[in-house]
Amino acid sequence: MRNRTGWRVGAPRRPQMSRNLLDLKGRRRLGSQNSGNPSDGWSVSLEGRAHWDPVDQLGFPSRVWFDPRQAFVEGKAGPVDLKLGLQQVVWGQADGLRILDVVNPLDYREFILEDFLDSRRPLWMARGDLPVGEGTLQLLWIPYFAPGRQPGEEKEFGLGPVYGLGLLQRSPSTASLPGGGFEIAPTERPATTLGNSQVGLRYQHSLGGWDLSGNYFRGWEDLPTPFLGPPTAASVPGRVLFEPRHVRREVIGGTAATARGPVVFRFEAGWNRGRPVALQPQALLDGSAPDGFGRAMQFSGVVGVDYSARPWLWVSGQYFLQETFERQERLLLPRTSHLVSLYCRAQFFRERFRPELFLLVGLHERQSMIRPRLTRLLGDHFSISLGADLLGGTARTPFGAFADRDRVVLETKWSW
Repeated sequence: MRNRTGWRVGAPRRPQMSRNLLDLKGRRRLGSQNSGNPSDGWSVSLEGRAHWDPVDQLGFPSRVWFDPRQAFVEGKAGPVDLKLGLQQVVWGQADGLRILDVVNPLDYREFILEDFLDSRRPLWMARGDLPVGEGTLQLLWIPYFAPGRQPGEEKEFGLGPVYGLGLLQRSPSTASLPGGGFEIAPTERPATTLGNSQVGLRYQHSLGGWDLSGNYFRGWEDLPTPFLGPPTAASVPGRVLFEPRHVRREVIGGTAATARGPVVFRFEAGWNRGRPVALQPQALLDGSAPDGFGRAMQFSGVVGVDYSARPWLWVSGQYFLQETFERQERLLLPRTSHLVSLYCRAQFFRERFRPELFLLVGLHERQSMIRPRLTRLLGDHFSISLGADLLGGTARTPFGAFADRDRVVLETKWSW
C-alpha cells in the first residue's frame, strides 16, 4: 500500500498529486508434482493495483479504480518456456530512457517521473523462450494494439491536445505556418486485425564474460504523430488541421554488458526505421511533405558504467546519443541529441536510511531533470520517503516544457 502526495514548488498549500495505491499479487501452482497431471510445472500469476486520486490533477480517475498489471499462465511445452496472458516484457540496458524497451506502451500521465515498472501498460501476448545453440531465443506475439496513456491538455503534465504537439508549436520555425489557430481531428488507431499484430524477437547469448542480445520489434508507436491534414469543407477558414494517427514502428538493435570486478559496463543501441520526423514549414509550403513530416532512420545508443564503490555506495553514469539521419536544414527539431545521467545510491544505519540522487542533463539543448530522494525504513514493513522532481530547460525541450512543474513528493509505503 502506497500514498504519494506532491506539492508544486512555490504553491505548497494545495497538493498537485495525491495518489493512493494498493498493490495485490499472487501466484498459484497448477496441479501436483506427484499427481501425473499434465499441468504439472504450470502456474498462474495475478497482479493488480487499486488507485484513488482525489486531487485529479494528473488525469487519473478521482474514483477508486482497478488496474490489472499481470495475469498469465506459465509453464513448459517440451523445451519451450511459455507465458500466456497479460504481462510486461523488459528489454535493454538503459536506465531512465527507453531505446529497446519498446514492447509495452507507457503511461505518460505523470510524464516520465513514474518508475517504468509502474508506468508500463501491460499487454495480452504470447511469449515463448526456447534454447537455440548456447543461447535463448525469445518470441513475442501481441495480437492487437494499445496506445500509451496520455494526460489531458489541461492536466499537470499535458503537452498539447495531441501529446507532444505543444513542443512542435514552441519551435521558432512554426511561426511561419499559415493560419490562425488549429483544429484536431479524431486520432486514427490501427484496426484490430491479424495484419496489425505486433511481434518481437530477442536472442541472448553469453560469450567471453559478456552478456549479449540481438533485438527486433515490429509494432506501433504508442503516441500518435500529429500529421497536418488538408482543409475540408467543414474546416474553419485560416485554421490548420491536424490529423493524429499511430504509425508503424520497426526497431532493431542489441545490448552488451560485462562485469569487471566492482565495475559493470553496459551498452545498448537501436535503429528505428522510417520514424516520422517533423520538418521545417518550407517542406509543407513547397509540397515535398504536405503532412509536415518525413520518414527517417533514427539511431539511439547508450554507454553506461556502474561502480560499486563500497558495500554502502553505488554509482552509475550513462551517456545517451540520438541521431536522426536527415539534413538539419530540413528538420524542425535538432537532428542530434546528447544526454548524460548520473545516479548515486547509498545506505546507512543497517540499510534503514537510503539517500538517492538522479541527474539527467542535455548537452546539445539546455534541459535537465534533478531528482533527490531520502528514504527511511521504520521496521520491517513501513517506509517513508521525501523527494523532489526538478525540471528545467528551453521551452521546446521535454523537460523545459515543465520547468514550472517542480514539485516536492512525500511517499509512505506499507508492505506485508
